[in-house]
Amino acid sequence: MDSRDSLAAVLRVLRRARERKTEHFSEGINPTHIANLENGKVSVTLQTLEAVANVLNVKPVTLLVLATALRNDVPNDSVLREIELELKELVSLGVMDALDSEFQDGKLRSRPSGAQISQERLEAVLACKASGLTQKETAHKLGIPSSTVQRYWQKG
Repeated sequence: MDSRDSLAAVLRVLRRARERKTEHFSEGINPTHIANLENGKVSVTLQTLEAVANVLNVKPVTLLVLATALRNDVPNDSVLREIELELKELVSLGVMDALDSEFQDGKLRSRPSGAQISQERLEAVLACKASGLTQKETAHKLGIPSSTVQRYWQKG
C-alpha cells in the first residue's frame, strides 16, 4: 500500500469520526487540497500535516503512526514500540543532546550549503598527496569518490 493511500484512509476516517467537513480546514488549508489528500493524489508537507492534525485534534505523529500501521498491516502499538526503540537508540547516539546546538536564540542555525569538509578526510587526502600518490590512487586507497579527492586536493 502506498503511504499516501494509507494517510488518505486515516484522514478520511478520522475526519468523519470527529465530524469535520472539509470547510473546517479552510483557515489553514484549501478544502480542495484536503480532498486531494484524502484521495491519495498529493503528498503532505509537514506544515499541512500539522494544520490537519490541529483541526482533527490529534498530534501529527498520531496521524503518521496510524498511517504507518495501516500501510504495514501491523498494530499501532507495534509501531509505537519500534518508535520507542528508535528514540532510545537516538538518545544513546547523543542525537537528542545535539539537537539544542542546532538552534540559537530560538532559530535554526544556518550552515553553509554544499558538501561539508571532513577534517579527517582532508588530512588523509593531503597525507596521500604529500607521499606522492596520484588523485586516483588516493581515491582507491581511501575508498572515497575521486570528486571528493579532487576537491580536497585543491585545499592543500
